[in-house]
Amino acid sequence: MKYIAVLLIILCLSCSSDDNTPAPTPNSAPQSIKIDAITFEGENVTIDWSDAQDADGDQIFYKLYINSVLIKESTESIATSILNYNSEYSGRIIGTDKKGGVVEIDFEISAPKSKILFYTDGFSSLIALDLYTLKPMWSAQTSSLESHTISDNLIYSGIEAINGIDILSGEIKWTSTPNTNSNNIQYRNIILDDTNVFAFGPNSTLYCVNKNSGGKLWERSFLNYYAQLAIDADKVFVSSRNNDHLYAINKLTGLTDWSFLITVNNSNPGASSQIKTNPLIVNDAIYFGDNHGNFYSLNKNTGLQNWIIHSNQFETYYPSPTQFKESVIVGTYNTLYAYNQNNGSTIWEYKPNNGTLETSPFIYNDKVYIGVSKNGSGELLCLNANDGSLIWRLDLENNTTSSPIVFENTVYIGDWNKNMYAVNAETGTLDWKIKTEEMIFRSPTIVVGASETVIYSSVSGLKN
Repeated sequence: MKYIAVLLIILCLSCSSDDNTPAPTPNSAPQSIKIDAITFEGENVTIDWSDAQDADGDQIFYKLYINSVLIKESTESIATSILNYNSEYSGRIIGTDKKGGVVEIDFEISAPKSKILFYTDGFSSLIALDLYTLKPMWSAQTSSLESHTISDNLIYSGIEAINGIDILSGEIKWTSTPNTNSNNIQYRNIILDDTNVFAFGPNSTLYCVNKNSGGKLWERSFLNYYAQLAIDADKVFVSSRNNDHLYAINKLTGLTDWSFLITVNNSNPGASSQIKTNPLIVNDAIYFGDNHGNFYSLNKNTGLQNWIIHSNQFETYYPSPTQFKESVIVGTYNTLYAYNQNNGSTIWEYKPNNGTLETSPFIYNDKVYIGVSKNGSGELLCLNANDGSLIWRLDLENNTTSSPIVFENTVYIGDWNKNMYAVNAETGTLDWKIKTEEMIFRSPTIVVGASETVIYSSVSGLKN
């Protein structure tokens, strides 16, 4: 019995000891996560967040998801990824301490609007230059004579077909082949409205195709026409740098509403009559110039002449016209003029010290920007649009036939020495200059975002 009593005492002491053991300390979940910064460099995004505090001092492991896709798993509270321009994204960060403690945060990311400079080089390559990074995004073959039109996130090019190319990826998203009888054909001077696409094809045949289906609606043959087209609500205006007529073509039928024969200069009979500028539409008037020193204003609805200017018979109007207030600004090879758009009277004129005007003027903030070629060198000029006085000039390394454009106070122009220039529009100081693969002959175009803003040069029919 004595031994039994001792055993019971031991067991009781043992039970008493187990009951007094302290319970394990529960795990503390990580505290909240806060997004510190979301920054972009081009399409590269950096997401920085604060470290989640843990009362237990546990290491926190993070998982970053964007649109439900795991981007990174790490102990670092920062991550990078590549997101497409012009897009919205949903993000989530999950932090765990490996003991079951979890903290989460959801957030939204708005990728920047793309800013793309499109230009064509001497090898007929269409280049998409990212203006954030100054690096090419993609390139595609194009026609050296082509006018590039942008609509619904597509830029149109004409190698073997009329192609709509995605502005971000360079992939062909839309195509039409209205001419099926030729191989290795090119379409050029492509221009669009809300419903149709117009383009010159082989043998200077003008085609009209449906913008949605790509089906051909009509075709119309011309003789050696290749200048830019202009359009209004009802008509396509067709001029040619090799011919003497301006045609107003009905958009629905392809038939001629009216045509206008330019004036023959009898004092210079050896020179064939040609329209060298692309037409400018302002309200009910259309303006253009020829190679005999004549500049015209016509009623765009009837084709009747409003007025004509007879300048020097040996001057050729080459830079295409543009509008500023009540004036039309246009140039010959030697002189830039501002004419009153109502009566043709001269408001001002500017003649470069030397060189020729082979680009078209661009208007921005009451200033005129135009390039000058000087037989192996060049200049970019900035003039006062009100009186034609010189504000500044910038030397270029070579000739330029690339009409300037201006966006966000920066002038963009290319030259024959494989340079693309970005110049401060107010001061004329060089912001940057990049080397391109080949010479730049044609004018650039800028597209912002999902085609919300498009900056065309004055040689484009869509400048209107």
